Amino acid sequence: MNQPPSVTRFIIQVDRPGQRLDMSTIRELLEGTGIELDGGYGPVLIDPKLGRYVVRGTATPEARSKAEQIPGIRFFSDTRQQPLSR
Repeated sequence: MNQPPSVTRFIIQVDRPGQRLDMSTIRELLEGTGIELDGGYGPVLIDPKLGRYVVRGTATPEARSKAEQIPGIRFFSDTRQQPLSR
């Protein structure tokens, strides 16, 4: 997957205490921001008490800025990990 340099891969944290989230709910939540979600990853429940889920996606700086205005949304770098070669 080749993206323009302005598009960055992220892990996106979504906190929604008391809610069970699926990918369609997260897509609706981020609708209009420009975030592209990876349909093959997530949502992964990280902390049931906090209702904390993570998904993977790509975003331009503008899309990230829009999404960060939504309460409970945080972004973290998503770097590809390679196995150690011997």
